[in-house]
Amino acid sequence: MKTIIITEGKTKIETPQPENFRTRAGDYAPSLTKVFYNPLMEFCRDISISVAQTAARRFNGLRVCDPLAGVGVRGIRYANEVKGVTRAVVNDFCREAFELIRKNVTLNGLTGLIETRSTDANILLRENRGQFSFVDLDPFGSPAPFLDAACSSLGKRGMLALTATDTAPLSGTHVKTCLRRYGARPLRTEYCHETGIRILIGFAQRLAGLHEMALTPVLAHATQHYFRIYLAAERGAQRADEVLKKIGYLSHCSSCLRRSFTSGVATALPQNCECGEKLSHAGPLWLGKLIDGDFTREVLQDLSLRDFRLKHQELSLLSRCLEEAEGPPTFYDLNELAGQEKKSPPKMKDLLTRIRDRGYFASRTHFSPTGFRTDAPLEEILELIGTS
Repeated sequence: MKTIIITEGKTKIETPQPENFRTRAGDYAPSLTKVFYNPLMEFCRDISISVAQTAARRFNGLRVCDPLAGVGVRGIRYANEVKGVTRAVVNDFCREAFELIRKNVTLNGLTGLIETRSTDANILLRENRGQFSFVDLDPFGSPAPFLDAACSSLGKRGMLALTATDTAPLSGTHVKTCLRRYGARPLRTEYCHETGIRILIGFAQRLAGLHEMALTPVLAHATQHYFRIYLAAERGAQRADEVLKKIGYLSHCSSCLRRSFTSGVATALPQNCECGEKLSHAGPLWLGKLIDGDFTREVLQDLSLRDFRLKHQELSLLSRCLEEAEGPPTFYDLNELAGQEKKSPPKMKDLLTRIRDRGYFASRTHFSPTGFRTDAPLEEILELIGTS
């Protein structure tokens, strides 16, 4: 196996050199290899460093676990670049990956801080019940098989970070797969990626409830081919009950584009829209906020001080997330609404200003370049588009 040493953030990593490897993330097309490293995820990992640093300040230190580590880049970067990490466990079941993890730990002078393991991720997490304050699940595909064990490994307070690359089932392309994997029905709409993230959050929250643990999202984003979610964890039956009250269903009308929300998992859902057409439903899913404004501001501040190669893109994404943080669930697509009115779409900036002038919340959304989030009634939005 040919290898190459690269630098990500302040961390050196020895990784396999697949065919057509390029040191610039945008030029890399992953090839089949048993030892996994994806430079396209550098963007995500950079943000994770600032999230972990923010969490370390809030929790007075971090005990980190990277149970699906590949070459170990995530876990090693946490130990190397986040102040306050007191313990880090970096694991991969693949022996070739494990050997590279050990080399990379030594390469960065972290043998005293990082424990390396090569075992099944679920076994590792269950062996460390209640021992970690930051668990990062970054699988190839769905995090669902590891979520229950990850919840058990978290202490009284902590954070669970999730990556999901099975965006097609969560976004409504493969409905049966989503039902099997997450116990929820997706829906193919203009805001399907947001729906997918909300389904994943709701699934994680229901599993956490088995452990009398509340999981509350502090930051979530859809980028390229993956969803990324950070959930603050807190043990306590009462707190878990409060979170579970915000799980429910969304109902969507494909004719007039109205959407409504129903809280509660065991509840009757409306069948017909105000316009008379039949409604489609998605859920159960999380209906609360996806982004905690205070937390995200701290992440932005930390990120702005770091020397990351992709920092401008990362700051732009987090700024947009912060802009939409206080908005309601789901968003509208400007082009689709303009099509309803048989009008050319107005400038996004002008429309948002006119909506705000009427006293409503209005922002762009990171989910779509033509999407906007508002609590204004649909009739008023269409009126503004029609008179623009």
